[in-house]
Amino acid sequence: MLAIFLAFIGLGIMIYLSYLHYANTQSFCDFSEEVSCDVVTTSLYSEVFGVPISLLGAGFFGVLLLLLFLNKKDDVFQAVFFLTLLMLVPSLYFTLLEATVIGAFCVLCESSKAVMGAILVVSFLAVRKVAPFPYKQIIPIVIGGLLVIGVIFFAQAGGGTKEDYSELFLCANDNGITYYKSVRCSSCRQQEKVFGPAYTTLRAIECHPEGDNPQPELCLEKEISKTPTFILERDGQEVKRVIGIQQIDAFAEFAECSIDK
Repeated sequence: MLAIFLAFIGLGIMIYLSYLHYANTQSFCDFSEEVSCDVVTTSLYSEVFGVPISLLGAGFFGVLLLLLFLNKKDDVFQAVFFLTLLMLVPSLYFTLLEATVIGAFCVLCESSKAVMGAILVVSFLAVRKVAPFPYKQIIPIVIGGLLVIGVIFFAQAGGGTKEDYSELFLCANDNGITYYKSVRCSSCRQQEKVFGPAYTTLRAIECHPEGDNPQPELCLEKEISKTPTFILERDGQEVKRVIGIQQIDAFAEFAECSIDK
C-alpha cells in the first residue's frame, strides 16, 4: 500500500509537470530564476526526441501502478525495485543538467526523485522479506541506466536550431512584440538557441544593468519579474504577455505571425 501511495504521488507530480510544459502558465513553484519548475520544464533539456521527460515519468509511475495492482505476488517488488533503479539513474543525470547547464532547480522534479528513492527502499525491504536479495543484478541495471543517459545526451547534443526565422521575427516586430531579457538569465540563452541565429533581429530590451544597452527602468515600468518575457503592445498599450521559454510554434501563435523558414 505504501508503494502504491508513493507511485500515485509520483504520477501526480509528473502529470502536473507535463501540464506546465504545454500550458505556458506560471507554476506555484516558480520562486526565482534559480529555483523554478517553469524554467526547467520549458528548457531545451525538458524533452527527449520531442517527448517531454515529465510525460515519460508519468508513464513510468503508471507502469509501477499497473505492476502493483495487477500482480499480487511478492516477487513483483523485485521488478519494481529494478525498474525504479533503471529510471532513477538517468533522472539523476537531469539533476546534474539542472545544476550545470540549465542553472535552475525544479522543486517538483527533485521531489519525484525523492519519491523514487522511497519506492526503492520499500521494494527492497519487501524483497528481503521473502527471499535473498539479488545484489548481482544491480550492476547491469545501473549500466543500463548509464546507456540510457548516453542516448539522452546524443539526442539533446547541440540543441537549438539552424533554421532562419528572420521573417517570423520581422513580423513579430511589426506586430509590436518586444523581447525582455537579461544577461544573467540562463533561460534567455536557451530561448535564443530555440530561436536560432536570427533572434538578433527581434526587438529586445536588456533588463540587467550589466548587459549591453541596459534599460532596467523600462523593465521596472513594464513590471518584468522574470525573463524571458514577451509583450505585445499596440498604440502604446499592452495587449498580452507570455513568460518563459517559448517554442517556435507557440511564439508564432503569440506574435500572430506565420512561420517562414
